[in-house]
Amino acid sequence: MKDIFHRLRSGELVHLHDPEFYRVDEVVNRTLALSPSLNNSTSTDKIREKLGEIFGHPLDKSTTVFVPFHTNFGQSIKIGKHVFINHACSFLDMGGITIEDHVLIGPRVNLVTENHPLLPSERRGMLCQPILIKQNAWIGA
Repeated sequence: MKDIFHRLRSGELVHLHDPEFYRVDEVVNRTLALSPSLNNSTSTDKIREKLGEIFGHPLDKSTTVFVPFHTNFGQSIKIGKHVFINHACSFLDMGGITIEDHVLIGPRVNLVTENHPLLPSERRGMLCQPILIKQNAWIGA
């Protein structure tokens, strides 16, 4: 059986009562605990450092992210070089978010990979689809 993170990223319906869902909750709780120090950072270097902790890998020094920045998960975000992300963006990334090089993202942009089924009987499940933002894209406010 594939682990829950693979199933989420591959678009399978994952119910909140799935026996592995506690693993998702662990990552979410860790991210929530790290978020206040991220959003109280006073330099772009410190922001990159804190995002590296949340993402589980370092950000390139050519990338700039302004706070506040919000994510519910964080470990499925990949950001390239020379990327600029403006204030108050929110990335819900359980399905995976990849941002290639030289991308500009305006303030208050929301990238959401997660959804719920329309049928009420299945609504307590999650359906995720990845987001890929190609090189040189610009997403305005």
